Amino acid sequence: MTMSFSSLHHFVLCLFLLSFLCVNSQSSPHAFVVILKNETPSMVFKYCIVYGKYPAEFDPNLKPGGTDNITTSIVSGENNTLECPMELKEKRGVFKLFDLNDTSICHNPSEECVWKIQENGLCMLSQDKILRV
Repeated sequence: MTMSFSSLHHFVLCLFLLSFLCVNSQSSPHAFVVILKNETPSMVFKYCIVYGKYPAEFDPNLKPGGTDNITTSIVSGENNTLECPMELKEKRGVFKLFDLNDTSICHNPSEECVWKIQENGLCMLSQDKILRV
């Protein structure tokens, strides 16, 4: 099988552009992902706030054993945080689940941030740490 010079040139150019796009998309994430897992036998009510607003598409109910994936765009010039007032039976609290500028909690948009809701509190699982709040 032989390739003409122009076909080979076109093939190499396509590979170069594809590799550039892959590297470029990895270096500048456009969204962050927070996963909430309800590990309790009770309903959890959450009212998540992104950029100071309650997004209409968020369901405030998280059933026992349920999981909620929250994907939010990174907006240049904004605070890029996700805060959720939560209620589990008589327990209530406001939790910052993601903050692009706070390394003590989830802050890396290239990693999924997993929070487990348990009877005794909220627990963050990350590649390098476990945080209980």
